Amino acid sequence: MTRKIYIMRHGETLFNTQKRVQGWCDSPLTENGIAQAQVAGAYFNEEGVTFDKVYSSTQERATDTAKIVSGIEQVQQLKGLKEMNFGSFEAQPEHLLPKFRPGAKSFEDLLVSYGGEDIIQVGKRVKDCVEEVLEMADGETLLMVSHGAAMWGLMLELGITFPEGLYFTNCSICEFEVTDKQLNLVKLIDPLAEKIYDF
Repeated sequence: MTRKIYIMRHGETLFNTQKRVQGWCDSPLTENGIAQAQVAGAYFNEEGVTFDKVYSSTQERATDTAKIVSGIEQVQQLKGLKEMNFGSFEAQPEHLLPKFRPGAKSFEDLLVSYGGEDIIQVGKRVKDCVEEVLEMADGETLLMVSHGAAMWGLMLELGITFPEGLYFTNCSICEFEVTDKQLNLVKLIDPLAEKIYDF
C-alpha cells in the first residue's frame, strides 16, 4: 500500500512581517497568514485530498494553520515537528543571525554555541517524528504542519537536493509517497504562487 503524507509550512505570522527570528518562540498568524492557509486548504479541496489524520508542531502558528487547511479541529500536536531552536537569537531581528559559511545552505551547527540546535539534529528529530507517526497511524493520507528550517533539516536528512533558489515559502507543501516505510518526495507545491515542482 502506498500512503501519502503532506508536510507543509505554516502561514505568515506577526514575526514574519517584522523580520524577527521565530524558532521555538511563537507569534500568531496574521490576517494574511490565515488567508494563505485558506488558499492551501482550497488547493487540497480542488485536488480531492482529504486527510485521515492531521498533525502539527506544538506551536500556535502551525496548529492554527493545520486547523484552517484541514477544516479539522482535532489536530494532534507533536514536539518532534517543532521549528529549529535559534538559541539567544530567538525573537531578535533576523539580520543579527550569523551568516552561512561559504557554500553552506543552512546554519549547520553555527547556532549551537548560542544555545540553539544543529540543523542535522533538527532533521533527525523531524524524521524520527514522521517515522513514529507512520508506525502508529493507520490512515492512508496524513497532513503535518511544521516549519521552514525544520522541513529543510528533514530534506538534508533524507538527502533531497533542491534546485538553487528554491526554498519553503509560507504554506509550501511537500507531497511524499510512502512505500515500505521509505519517504519519497513527489512534489513541492506552492499553492500561493500556483506552482508545482516535480521530483
